Amino acid sequence: MVILAVNMVVYFGGGRLTQSWRHYDLTLAFDRMVPLIPGFIWIYLLPSYLFWGICYILSAQKGKDYFYRFVACDLTIHMICLVFFLLLPTTNVRPEIAGNTLSERMLLMTYQTDGGDLPSCLFPSIHCYVSWLSFRVVREIRTLPRWASPVSCVMALLIIVSTQVLKQHYIVDAIAGVALVEIFWRFYRKGERHRGVERFFEKINSIVWKGKQDL
Repeated sequence: MVILAVNMVVYFGGGRLTQSWRHYDLTLAFDRMVPLIPGFIWIYLLPSYLFWGICYILSAQKGKDYFYRFVACDLTIHMICLVFFLLLPTTNVRPEIAGNTLSERMLLMTYQTDGGDLPSCLFPSIHCYVSWLSFRVVREIRTLPRWASPVSCVMALLIIVSTQVLKQHYIVDAIAGVALVEIFWRFYRKGERHRGVERFFEKINSIVWKGKQDL
């Protein structure tokens, strides 16, 4: 719940704070060559959130130490994203949706509910980083079937591709999101760097538990 709350605050809070600020368009020539494929909206939406949720649950089941390393990595990247959203507000120019297929109508609805004509909080891409982090979680859990890791990798890549062909993000957003995961996954994988996060949440848990007992 805490991670979900942080995600909402970072993304929607960052967008609201910078709404009237100057935004930068990081579109590259590569992005202009990428075609619009509305059908990928069905990967971008529900399957991505189910994939993330399953991987978050798996990280908790692997054990407390592993889970807090994962949480430390996730929260660190969220905070870095917030810094970028505030210091380098980004936007892009969304294509006109002229068709009337179900996929196109769903994509248009997504545009309208996600920034409208001025999308923001694009760099780095939270959608891409959470997807790649979820794959990283599955890859580390050796008790899962052998097919779990390659399937989760394909799923993560499909979600990242969906951000590109739906024009929700551009290539620099995706690269930055994946790079942050690779950096901080390694940073927290060994050593005791995650202990501060662990102590913080353990303290909150003890306060909540004590409050329930007092009731």
